[in-house]
Amino acid sequence: MNHRPLSLTNMKTPWIARALCFIPTVLPVHAAGPLRGVMLPARTIEEADFRTLREWGVTLARYQMCADGIPNNSAADLPAYREWLRGKLDHLERDVLPWARESGIKIVVDMHFPPGYRRSTRNAAFRMFSDDALADAFVDCWQEIARRFVGVSGIYGYDLMNEPVEILPEKHGHRALQERAARAIRVIDPETPIIFETNLWDGPETFLGLVPYDISNAIYEVHMYRPTAYTHQGVEKRPSGVGHWPDSERDWNADFLRSTLAPVREFEVKNRAKIYVGEFSAVAWAEGAGNYLRDCIALFEEYGWDWTYHAFREWPGWSVEHEGSDAAHLVPSEDNPRKRALLDGLRSVAEPLTSTPTSPPSLH
Repeated sequence: MNHRPLSLTNMKTPWIARALCFIPTVLPVHAAGPLRGVMLPARTIEEADFRTLREWGVTLARYQMCADGIPNNSAADLPAYREWLRGKLDHLERDVLPWARESGIKIVVDMHFPPGYRRSTRNAAFRMFSDDALADAFVDCWQEIARRFVGVSGIYGYDLMNEPVEILPEKHGHRALQERAARAIRVIDPETPIIFETNLWDGPETFLGLVPYDISNAIYEVHMYRPTAYTHQGVEKRPSGVGHWPDSERDWNADFLRSTLAPVREFEVKNRAKIYVGEFSAVAWAEGAGNYLRDCIALFEEYGWDWTYHAFREWPGWSVEHEGSDAAHLVPSEDNPRKRALLDGLRSVAEPLTSTPTSPPSLH
């Protein structure tokens, strides 16, 4: 289906023009932007967190439902999983959304841990891709979320699954299962935007050849950790001391970011799609990480993309309220280049440091 809006100015017959007014579009209801913010921690959120976010100028926060007290997600533990999920939804409804509304912050509802979660650290595909009961539970959970939050103010969108990984075709593939959940949601909630993530950890290169979903109010999420050798240096046994930002020897600069995100930008322009950067970051000890964040934010702002930084008050290695030479030497930090870069970006005063000005493709 062609999701590009059609101009009615050249239509010769009025009835055609009237009929085209009812063709659905993938454009979401959030026309204004960009919204800027952070991922919330997996732990229970506190009111003090929102006081800080309000001071920082945050307008968007991603509520990740994961890790904190999650049960062993085998098919036999689905009742325990549903009980855990309802606890997360209770916290969202009772605490997070009221504090967010008071602070002028929209909330992304992020299914970070779906039923069954991943097969293993070596095979990161979700178990529900091959398990009927888990796949059905995933759809049922989203129906429950939609029934609970339909018409509730303050929700930016339903983020269906975090960073799917599907190496070989699966019985319930990441695309088919997201579409199935989205259609089930739309029966209950026709308006709240639905956020789709792409394969292979939602990286920007997976937007090459991506076909838009035939779902109204769709948002397409991308995660930006490129070059990963730089952003994740020293994380999970990766080598440390890998370059700096910018790095002329490696051609690591804002133009590298622009080239890396080109598939996302081209998808956006071609399909008039809404893009949301759900995660981006550089670990605290990466040399020049503040410059990296400034360049990322400047590009997101140039393109008008909504974004949330990874992450607020989660692991100290990603926290802009910590600094240190490695994971063993992180200490609280009131002021550092990474925090200044994020705060400037949230307040829309960040400027690119290393980019070459170019004219972005037109959305019209």
